[in-house]
Amino acid sequence: MPGTAGRRWARGAARHGAAVAGRRPQHRRVLSAYALLLLPAPAFAQQLPSIISPGPATVAVTVYRAPYRTPRDAMNLDALNGYALVTETRRVKLPKGRAVLRFEGVAGGIIPVSAVIDGLPGGTIEKNRDARLLSPAALVDGTLGNRVTLRRTDRATGRSREEAATIVSGPIGGVVLRTASGVEALGCSGLPESLRYARVPADLAAKPVLSVTTDSLSTRTVTVSLSYLASGFDWSASYVGTLAGDRLNLFAWTTLANGNREGFADAEVQVVAGRLNRERVAPVEAAATRLQLRCYPLGTTTSDLREETFELADEIIVTAARITPPPPVMAPLPAPPAPPAPPPPPENLGDLKLYRLPGRTTVAAQGQKQVALLRQDGVRYARIYRRKVGVGQPIEAQAVDIVLRVRNDKADGLGIPLPAGTTALYAPRGDASLLVGTGTMTDRAEGETLLIAAGTSRQVLVSQIRLSDRVARLTVTNARDVAVDVELPIGWAGSGVKAAGLTEIDGIPTWRTTLPPGATATLDYRF
Repeated sequence: MPGTAGRRWARGAARHGAAVAGRRPQHRRVLSAYALLLLPAPAFAQQLPSIISPGPATVAVTVYRAPYRTPRDAMNLDALNGYALVTETRRVKLPKGRAVLRFEGVAGGIIPVSAVIDGLPGGTIEKNRDARLLSPAALVDGTLGNRVTLRRTDRATGRSREEAATIVSGPIGGVVLRTASGVEALGCSGLPESLRYARVPADLAAKPVLSVTTDSLSTRTVTVSLSYLASGFDWSASYVGTLAGDRLNLFAWTTLANGNREGFADAEVQVVAGRLNRERVAPVEAAATRLQLRCYPLGTTTSDLREETFELADEIIVTAARITPPPPVMAPLPAPPAPPAPPPPPENLGDLKLYRLPGRTTVAAQGQKQVALLRQDGVRYARIYRRKVGVGQPIEAQAVDIVLRVRNDKADGLGIPLPAGTTALYAPRGDASLLVGTGTMTDRAEGETLLIAAGTSRQVLVSQIRLSDRVARLTVTNARDVAVDVELPIGWAGSGVKAAGLTEIDGIPTWRTTLPPGATATLDYRF
């Protein structure tokens, strides 16, 4: 029937051609142009030229903290909820006409819609995040239906042989090949096997890629600026205080965390303290799957073959050899670095604070590092014995915390915005320094008060009893041989606690008293 239909079509076409032959020339020209439109146009069928920018010439990274992580929460590289603004400059040579410019080495957590590109003479026509990364699984997936070379090595003789094969299934659940001998699964012959590929599929990249289509009127070399937001970053502050008599030397480290597989060498780094009103945007995940080799028992349950079970192979590399993790190398711990020069003061960024880290630093891939954040020596402080007390709750001779109260103003030697973080306090003892307390603190603006944990005292004790349903008595005892300043916040803001001599601190009713050596004081309050 196809031959009959073809003859009918030919006769119809001949009659149509005869009818057209009698028309005016302009009609023939129109029909000829129409026929050309139906033919494939070589110019449009050709793929646009691709220009690869392997990496930036300069890079700056501004890291924003995870908005809901508290200073007590450790940063997990596998679940970093902060983000960064990455700004790069690159030199690229553009051809004349339309082309695709591929920016390699961008952060894997890039948010493509946030990318801003300046410096392209023809602007940006189209923008894509190429999420297919080169991996054993991606190689198999990108070569489905195509021929590869299967190499097998005999364990006894050590001789290898090669044969042509076609990948018919994979990479999930195993790799199935068609060879001259039939269809079989890779890794089930009992012999060492590997696959050799003639080429890498065109849509696979070894690094994350942001590609843009642009159009240039001439061949030229230009400097391009690329800025984008990327997830998988975070930072935190760590304060180290050293007592020096009646003064405190305060130093702060910033810990940078990068959960991406891409690092940024010699970068200008800034960190931002405060919380932005930002809606979370899911990043484009790399389109990669695990490559697995599965072998199944031979025969059936009714056959007389001995039933065998086969181990599920680990993830493999391109050669299909099992990955054996190297033994851990115990490197010697480096000596603690000497305190660097004081960093520059923080800058206002609206209601946020921006801290520039001195010099250039490398934001390592999937790693953390500490860089100096700020330094302030000779800060005045007051030693306070403090315990938060529940309203009317019985307490029997409980210890109190020791804290250093620091007023964040220039008159007391500080006066700079302090981001939230952990604190560690050291006291000199001979030629060494001993740790006396650790704690946390929230963001503190200039003019506010901060408390630095300095240990616990069993020589200053607090007790509380109920005198009636609405009256309680607080008792504090000082067994030290020096006078101490005691501060006892009661309940919470608006708890209705009333007594003569109470002071509100941060909205909380607080009993403040100074106890001489060996003294005891009491306070009765209503609630």
